[in-house]
Amino acid sequence: MPAEIITVASLKGGVGKTTTTYALAAAAAATGKRVIAIDLDPTGGLSNALEKAKRSVTIADVLRGRVTLHDALVEHPLGIRTVAGHRSLNQEPLHEGQLRSIIQPVLNEADIILLDTHPHEPSLIGPLSVGDRIVVPTALDLLSMRAAALTVGLAQQLGSLERIRGIVVTNAKRPLSKVTESLYNGLSMTGLRFGTTLWFSSGWIVATSGKGELPEEMLQQAAQELLQEVLTRPAPVDALRSFISMAQGRRGGPPPQQPTSTPVPQSQ
Repeated sequence: MPAEIITVASLKGGVGKTTTTYALAAAAAATGKRVIAIDLDPTGGLSNALEKAKRSVTIADVLRGRVTLHDALVEHPLGIRTVAGHRSLNQEPLHEGQLRSIIQPVLNEADIILLDTHPHEPSLIGPLSVGDRIVVPTALDLLSMRAAALTVGLAQQLGSLERIRGIVVTNAKRPLSKVTESLYNGLSMTGLRFGTTLWFSSGWIVATSGKGELPEEMLQQAAQELLQEVLTRPAPVDALRSFISMAQGRRGGPPPQQPTSTPVPQSQ
């Protein structure tokens, strides 16, 4: 059976895309799934997490036809195959046809292919178009939330809205302030937020050090729970459409909250 492509995307950096991609890749590999993780972000965060070898071949070489994706992939101790990112992708648009052409030959070599993306609209068009499932990470601040809403709006323009599985809150610090708690509750009450939150932990710094392990049991459990949700959760389409209005006119305010007695229904 061909691999499912999971795209992790946001139009803002620093919201936990790499943390989310790494968590999903590690969780999938731990359950015996064949995993390919592709770093499309020129900052190379996922590459730093997954491989420390000299990068003689990068995703830029693959995209420019110098080498096939199959030949560019290297093995990580967790059982994840990956290819390094490259800074030259900083302003390079990625189109659907281009991505499909490099991914198609390895679809039967993996169960899950993860795409860590660049927060740059032309660079997101391809990843959002090819993803079978889309995960949008956000931090709990107004700019990050607005970027998440803009990302959802871009997916809608590309006809990919129903592939979004939800919003994952990352790197939130406890205790929540009143503002962050309001944003957190707003995402929860509209049905947009995954039940799993990747709470801030110094352990993630170790987890993304390239050593090939998730160091804390809590982080392993959270990663497994998030993967299960991504693979089984229905897309909350009605709530996603409402969320887009946040980018269109709410100037970064929290997503519309419904009374607790009348939660927003989720599309099946």
